[in-house]
Amino acid sequence: MADESTFRIFLTILFATFIFIWLRNFFSVGISRNALYTPTEGLLVAVPLRLLLGASVVSMVVYLVNPARMAWSTIPLPLWMRWLGIPAGLCAIFLIYWVLKSLGQNFSTSLTIKEKQTLVTHGPYRLVRHPMYTAFILLWVAFLLLSANWFIGFTGIMAFVWTTVIRTPKEEQMMAHRFGEEYLAYKKRTWRYLPRRFRR
Repeated sequence: MADESTFRIFLTILFATFIFIWLRNFFSVGISRNALYTPTEGLLVAVPLRLLLGASVVSMVVYLVNPARMAWSTIPLPLWMRWLGIPAGLCAIFLIYWVLKSLGQNFSTSLTIKEKQTLVTHGPYRLVRHPMYTAFILLWVAFLLLSANWFIGFTGIMAFVWTTVIRTPKEEQMMAHRFGEEYLAYKKRTWRYLPRRFRR
């Protein structure tokens, strides 16, 4: 029988691994400042994302340090469901690593077109067009299950759902403009967030 500290340990490991992978890639690849959002679009994405994600991360740290302070938003999940947070989190971490490795120098946290941008259709992009968004949402589902805390999970999941809904159409429009028929053909054979089917 697992106690609360067991789930806190797994949550700490998953969160620390995610931060390590993300920062390692960020400092390796860097970021382009040539954002394609208008100022209004940028605010529409950036402000809700930072507020919601910030609330989720801060509340997760509070939970890890002192779970009693987050008891007000605890939900009664059965143990078997909380254990599912571990494989879900591991799958998400692997997918994030796979996405970043596949993107290479195409990676950017902002919506940009780099000078040497290429159309990535290998790795997870062979199956879906936006695997990073899928991975982020899955990771926060894992955090929700491990913490059994609706505030930690809801704020993080909503941050990425909101960003995904606003950003995806703009991103696909941008890619179609840059890569033309090549991207449109790629778009026809893949779904946005989940695989249509496995292809050879």
